[in-house]
Amino acid sequence: MSVVGPWECRLADADPGTDAAGAGEWRVVPVPGSWEQAGIPMDRSGPVEYRATLRPPADAAGRRLRLRFGGVSYACEVLVDGREAGRHVGMWDAFEVDVTGLVEPGRPAELLVRVEKPASLTGGPDSAPVPGRYPARETLAGFLPYVWGHSHGGVWQPVELLVSGDCAVRDVAVSGDVGPGAEAGRLSVAATLLGPGDVTVEVHDPDGRLVQRQQRTGDAEVAFELTVPDPRAWSPHDPARYAVTLRTCDGDERTVLTGLRRLTADGALLRLNGEPLYPRMILSWGWYPDRLHPDPGPERVRADLVELRRLGFNGVKLCLWFPPEYYFELADELGMLLWVELPMWLPHPTAHFRGQLFTEAERLVRAAANHPSVILVTLGCELSAAVGADVLGPLYDLVKRLAPGVLVRDNSGSGEAYGGLLDEYADFDDHHFYCEPAYFRATLEHFAPRWRQPRPWLFGEFCDLDTFRDLRRLDTAPDAGRPWWVSADPAVNPQGARWQYDVPAQEETLRRNGLWDAGAELERISARQAVLHRKVTLEAVRTRTDTSGYVVTGERDTPISTAGVWDDLGRLKVDPEEFAQFNGDLVLALDWDRRRAWVAGGDRPAPFDTWCHPAGARVRAHVVLAHHGRTGGPARARWRVGFPDADPFATGRLDADAPRGTVSGLGVAEFVAPAVDRPRRAVLRVDVDCAGETTSNTWPFWFLPDDGWAGVAPVAVIDPAGRLADLAKVAPRVVPLDTPGAVLLATALTAAARRHVAAGGGAVLLVDAATADPPLPVAAMPFWREAVKVIEPHEAWGDFPHDGWTDLQFAGTAPDLALADADRHPGARPLLRRVDARTSAVHDYAVELPYGAGRLIVTTLRFDGSAGDQPLGLRRNTGAAYLLGQWVGALTGPAAPPDSAVGDRTVPGPAGPAVHPAPEGGWGH
Repeated sequence: MSVVGPWECRLADADPGTDAAGAGEWRVVPVPGSWEQAGIPMDRSGPVEYRATLRPPADAAGRRLRLRFGGVSYACEVLVDGREAGRHVGMWDAFEVDVTGLVEPGRPAELLVRVEKPASLTGGPDSAPVPGRYPARETLAGFLPYVWGHSHGGVWQPVELLVSGDCAVRDVAVSGDVGPGAEAGRLSVAATLLGPGDVTVEVHDPDGRLVQRQQRTGDAEVAFELTVPDPRAWSPHDPARYAVTLRTCDGDERTVLTGLRRLTADGALLRLNGEPLYPRMILSWGWYPDRLHPDPGPERVRADLVELRRLGFNGVKLCLWFPPEYYFELADELGMLLWVELPMWLPHPTAHFRGQLFTEAERLVRAAANHPSVILVTLGCELSAAVGADVLGPLYDLVKRLAPGVLVRDNSGSGEAYGGLLDEYADFDDHHFYCEPAYFRATLEHFAPRWRQPRPWLFGEFCDLDTFRDLRRLDTAPDAGRPWWVSADPAVNPQGARWQYDVPAQEETLRRNGLWDAGAELERISARQAVLHRKVTLEAVRTRTDTSGYVVTGERDTPISTAGVWDDLGRLKVDPEEFAQFNGDLVLALDWDRRRAWVAGGDRPAPFDTWCHPAGARVRAHVVLAHHGRTGGPARARWRVGFPDADPFATGRLDADAPRGTVSGLGVAEFVAPAVDRPRRAVLRVDVDCAGETTSNTWPFWFLPDDGWAGVAPVAVIDPAGRLADLAKVAPRVVPLDTPGAVLLATALTAAARRHVAAGGGAVLLVDAATADPPLPVAAMPFWREAVKVIEPHEAWGDFPHDGWTDLQFAGTAPDLALADADRHPGARPLLRRVDARTSAVHDYAVELPYGAGRLIVTTLRFDGSAGDQPLGLRRNTGAAYLLGQWVGALTGPAAPPDSAVGDRTVPGPAGPAVHPAPEGGWGH
């Protein structure tokens, strides 16, 4: 019965000398909600007092009265008319307080709840804590303090008054099991009671038919073992739920909806009810931009889960938080899988922490175990050696006992990767690979030694890519405005535990760099790059037979990251149909022939550019199908490749058998690269039908003239780094440096190189971490992740194919270094810029610097590839070699004057960069 309210709160320890006027006065506060919503400063950990009027019904005489709190953050004392009714510690779980002897039916009473929340930090994860009795790192506060700075405080879930007899149900634990082809399912039902009495259980099947009924007499608890005839198993494709209803002799009733299902591991393959299962989850931290507590309401959660299904996801990882009960119920109803992670991250395992850990973990696991959607549990995330076997071993045993139908792991991310426990307590492997694409496959190989016992291998979080956040759109959004976490005022936006605290300075940084008005273009470019990065990564995972599922980071943009599929305003940043192509039950991917090279007296892998091909080259794309759908069998694939708005120039059909739960090669899409008079982008499309289940996918290719260096000036080489050893196989004329008109390609700015440029010559300087005294300092940073690449107008691009953003034609050149301070050089002309998606800082990957009478392009692009699985050397790096030829050709003549037209673009002068929008549309459009 909702007979509690209205609610007010006040800061109980307000100091008139330091706190704002009125800080200690009563004010209206929402329940459910948080005290921050009532204006109490975010960095105050309490105590905060809540008060409300409790109105016991007049007909409750002789009945038991309990207050049920859905969740209070973090520690609270409950008083009724000044008398203590109970205490509770733990911010995520529901609890009850018996008030039978403290209230009189029909007479209002004052309810007071004194609350303290976890005391966050002052300036990042390793900073000093703010004042408070419960330091955040000594509690199960989860990750939200690191998302927005602090924990939410107060009564953040509903409060209800329960009226019952003495024999009433306190808690119910239900688990269902069914084997493949079983004639009967099994339900285990256990209930704790307030007092002794008779309890009846009824089970209704998904169609509402009564299929089981039993009665037991119990004192403090009662248990039932039930068989279910003609069982209908719960699965993401058929989330069938059974209604389990308990009735006591005193008239109390409780219904729990549950499912029959069995999760097993068949080597690396997960099976649900005997069928192959490949979890494809999104990472959720429980952040909802319009509130500071993770209770968004059932309508919001339902809409989110339905949208995620459209994107191809079949689950959510609850990363370091525990949602309200309705979240689990909706996941059960909609067939969405859940991975529950206990909220243990960067803990300081004090005596208080250790005592609370097992108490809270038992409550949370009991609540989660009722739900068939919960298939995985991890005990913490990225734990270091601070949490050892003395904690993780017993905790693992506890979870396995309470939730026998799930797979459990001690440390999401693994001890070997984060300096934690190496002798694991784990049913599956789990790593968090936030990789640049060139290093991803090698990282997989490194962490997948073949001698390990085969078991499921999941990526508990990975595959993020931050997009650009255009603050101007927040300013103009209806009923929104700039959120509090953008403010530079520490009273409004205290940093707290956040390690990323760059948004408050974003506008100033962008204005200083001349990019403030380019926000819309930067958002569009970065959104395309995010889809590209995820497509490449997920397809690489799905082509392996030893991977079992993944969690993509993340659900929505936050104050510390913009890697969400939803932005700050709830707008979806990806096209669902496009995203589902590489995130579904069936996924098509490409693989390639392998090549070798004899280097320094031995064989080495010799990757080549698979996306750029010269005219006449033979292209052999191996088509691979990852099949985790419902029906296996003969797969019929058709492929075609062609230029936009033209008939395909090559087509074919591939037939193969594709059993469920396997990765199968369907065959080779083989064709000859067409003759072109200029670089052209084409699209390969593959459609497959496997026993009635269909999917498709597309990939871009760039076909280049086979005489890309024709007419280019002769080149000279200064290459102490040895990065241009195979230049002669690409450039038609390699000459001495003193050859008139020669353009210099150099890996060091030697004295001879300086003289050449100063005297009016042209040069390209390839800079890496070993380059001595580069003309611009370099900084290590990722090329794909956390970065927006801006292709600036410059005649050096020539006819190199691009649509205003870096697609896979740049895969072979992606560096892990960028140039700094180019803007300090008057007359500097950027070619390729990097805008950091988190800090908004600007660096360069290629920039032309004035140098004496000559022209010097300085770049960190890897024309020689050779990093990770990039092409080995310049001659195998087809697209890079073509681009280098364009640069050499541009350096042959004089520079274009500032702000002059070149083709259909405008070359910016020294005043600032220019950004042009990327085209709309996705793969194949």
